[in-house]
Amino acid sequence: MNVDVDALFRERQKRFFEEVVRYSQYVANGGLLFVVLFLMGLLGLYYRGLVDMIPAWFPMQYFLAFVVAIVVTKSSQRTFLLEADLLFLTPLETKMRSYFQKTQRYNFFIQSIGLFLVLLLFSPLYELGLRTTNGQLWFYWCVPFVIKGWNLYSSWICLRLPDKSRVRYYTLARFAFSFFVLAWVFGEGRLLTYQGIPFAGLVCIVLVVWFHLRLQAIKKKHSLQWYRMLEVEKGLRSRFYRIVNQFKDVPWLQNEVKPRAWLIPVTKLVTYRQANAAKLLFLRTFIRSSGYVGLYIRLILVSSFLILVLPNLYAKLVIALLFLIMSAIQLKGLSSHHRKRNMYALLPINEQQHKHAFRWIRRVLLATQGTVSLLFILIF
Repeated sequence: MNVDVDALFRERQKRFFEEVVRYSQYVANGGLLFVVLFLMGLLGLYYRGLVDMIPAWFPMQYFLAFVVAIVVTKSSQRTFLLEADLLFLTPLETKMRSYFQKTQRYNFFIQSIGLFLVLLLFSPLYELGLRTTNGQLWFYWCVPFVIKGWNLYSSWICLRLPDKSRVRYYTLARFAFSFFVLAWVFGEGRLLTYQGIPFAGLVCIVLVVWFHLRLQAIKKKHSLQWYRMLEVEKGLRSRFYRIVNQFKDVPWLQNEVKPRAWLIPVTKLVTYRQANAAKLLFLRTFIRSSGYVGLYIRLILVSSFLILVLPNLYAKLVIALLFLIMSAIQLKGLSSHHRKRNMYALLPINEQQHKHAFRWIRRVLLATQGTVSLLFILIF
């Protein structure tokens, strides 16, 4: 079977972009875009003041190296693969090299946009906190992109490993190496420098050689793991669909259920009886579904941090209100979570109980977040 892999990549990429544009319109129309833009404007107004509040003893270069190392290490491998490819494309694995090279270039371009935004956000910290020269600023803007490209290549090779624990081991090793290099660069070469000898640079060279040898060994020993690549691709798509599902139902969304045993005791606060069946269903869905509790907790943590650092009382109140709105928007998906799965046919839940339970859990969650924000405002 002859397949034009270059044409296949262009067709898959075009179809994906059309889907992203179509669903992004629902997200923009949901009001979230306005909230995010307003939040960015508010933070931009106080950004310089926050920079001036940083004490002189704070290890800024290592903080920046840590944050940027997280961004460059996180190297998602989007391949646009479909389940049918396991049948039709695996026999053409030897001819798919051009296809996967194009996916690598695509991943580098897309993820470099996020890296650029992170570097742009922290550039005032680098310039004002470190008092850099033009040459050092050039390193700040170039070295992270080089490390990003290396991380993408390394993570692509490590996907060949059949053991997921070894993949996590190499991910941790990539993060440690990226942090070490960035700390050396951002620290103006002072890291592990003794009597003018840059030992950190020597360590970097040794680590690069070691990584190169290990990656070549993996490449020779293991072939492409098609099931693993498909799993990663489906995870990336599901993450996007879960975001869109807050604004528009996505019928083919496959929700991942997670145990989260440490949160299950919360359900015992609701009396176990028939009248509370809808409440328990919503509460367990919120806890065990992959798209709700994690985002909810992150919104609380970020809003609490911003309330902590912002000096103005009115700015703190606006931040608390904006994050309450964002939480209310992302909780909208709970209302229709089980409708398309016909879960209500298995439980004694009617439409009135469904609406009442949804209003109840939304009220409880927003009240909890509002209470945490109010405590941070009053205390700090």
